[in-house]
Amino acid sequence: MIRKIIIFTLLCISGSIPLISQIDSSEVNDSPYGVIYNHLYYLQTDSYQPARAALSFAPGVAEAEDLAIQLKQILDGRGLYVDINRLPTENSYYDSLAKAAVYYIDQHYPLLYVEKIGNDWFYSRTTVEAIPDLHRELFPLGTQITTYFQAPFWQTPILNIKLWKWMGIIVLLLLSWLVFTFINWLSRTIIRPSLRKRIGISPEVDKAGRRLYRLFGLLISVRFFAYILPMLQLPAKNNSILLKLLGILSIFFIIFIVDQLVKILFFNLNKVAKKTANTLDDQLMPVLKRITSMVVWAVGLFYILDYLNVNVTALLAGISIGGLAIALAAQDTVKNFFGSIMIFLDKPFQIGDWIHFGNVDGVVEEVGVRSTRIRTFANSITYVPNGQLADQVVDNMGLRQYRRFKTEIGVTYDTPPKQIDLFVKGIREIILRHPTTRKDYFEVHLNSFGASSLNILLYTFFEAPNWTVELKGRHEVMYAIIALAHDLGVRFAFPTQTLHIEEFPGQLSTTPGAPADSGDEQLRESLKDISKYFKTANRPGGDAGKIKPLGGE
Repeated sequence: MIRKIIIFTLLCISGSIPLISQIDSSEVNDSPYGVIYNHLYYLQTDSYQPARAALSFAPGVAEAEDLAIQLKQILDGRGLYVDINRLPTENSYYDSLAKAAVYYIDQHYPLLYVEKIGNDWFYSRTTVEAIPDLHRELFPLGTQITTYFQAPFWQTPILNIKLWKWMGIIVLLLLSWLVFTFINWLSRTIIRPSLRKRIGISPEVDKAGRRLYRLFGLLISVRFFAYILPMLQLPAKNNSILLKLLGILSIFFIIFIVDQLVKILFFNLNKVAKKTANTLDDQLMPVLKRITSMVVWAVGLFYILDYLNVNVTALLAGISIGGLAIALAAQDTVKNFFGSIMIFLDKPFQIGDWIHFGNVDGVVEEVGVRSTRIRTFANSITYVPNGQLADQVVDNMGLRQYRRFKTEIGVTYDTPPKQIDLFVKGIREIILRHPTTRKDYFEVHLNSFGASSLNILLYTFFEAPNWTVELKGRHEVMYAIIALAHDLGVRFAFPTQTLHIEEFPGQLSTTPGAPADSGDEQLRESLKDISKYFKTANRPGGDAGKIKPLGGE
């Protein structure tokens, strides 16, 4: 199959596939088919009769033979290959779009068409008037170049293309390369240094600019090749293939150039976004960049299809009809896309926030069109679909104004009450003096009797923007508490067990007995001075820190 395609392509390029055969003179003006058929057939190399070709023009047209030759050169030079089998053969042909009895050779060239005058068909009067201008536009240097290569040596055919034309293609390629080299030199020695000096562009933009200049040089060199190519007067089939390829290549270079400009634009927008306090624009920039790039490529591809004479309108209609089926088949993709929109609208988190949901815990690095990228604390990357993320209960740890620190400090049971009181007071002073602790609310109290310790509750908050600052604050507070305990002689408890033997044989019990006069009177006597046990309750600062209760645990 591939071999057949290659052979067919070579035959098309070489012009070995026959174009048309002879037509009877009585049928010349009977239909659009007869007019165009007659004109092209009698200007072929093996059937060259300009006088017969001129019959395709209306009677009375001056210099009809020259106009016929020039029109043939225009068609060949523009690569307008005419498919004879598709020409209308009816004398009553009517173009419903133009609402006239006309036939356009190519929809991209509205000046080239045949029309019905009376009962006969001819090249239109508009075409006759436009031929000289179109010819001068296509051949600005004229067509006399062929007269310089009349020697038999230069006329030697290679793949049905004369030797001098092959040499012309080689020279044209060399000239196009020189154009590309000149543009590169111009950008490297003049344009880029001037921009760096006047604007002060960054190295990243300068690197993208180098790619942009190369793409621009390639585009200019390709357009230069396509501009000069018609002067070689290659066969229509060859010109059609080459010009189509050059046109498509030009469109691709234009797409790449626009895409590169979009990258440079968004690089500068990212720099502006990073200067703002809100990180929403930092999230939005990558998404907008991808969407813009996709739009550029979509428009470019549709333009290429239109250039290849594909019915883009019908194609878009088919896409819209199939859109429902695509949406049903890609429900998850659509859900993720709308999930990303909801994330941007609701702003539950921003880039750099520490979030927690489900079994995922990490820092948001990027919010894309389909998924959100999260850097976990194990330094791995987790990609969460936006549709799933939009339905989750997200705990945004990054939006915390304060970070809570709650712990219990256990001291030994043999610690004197006065030392405990001083120790608690010292811890409160540490919190009040630390630069990152919250001063308007904290709790430090003797809280519970443990199995092997007296437990002091420490409940405070750090004003820290990230985990590192929080850990540093914890370290400093805990270190100060340890130093304070060392200075006061307070010992920290650890799990211990004391074996107490209540009785030995032959000895009295060690369990104290109740006083002989125990009763309600003794209880009332004990309660008279119970306030002495609550020294800290009325001391200055004893309730310090409890200004704005947030709710204890």
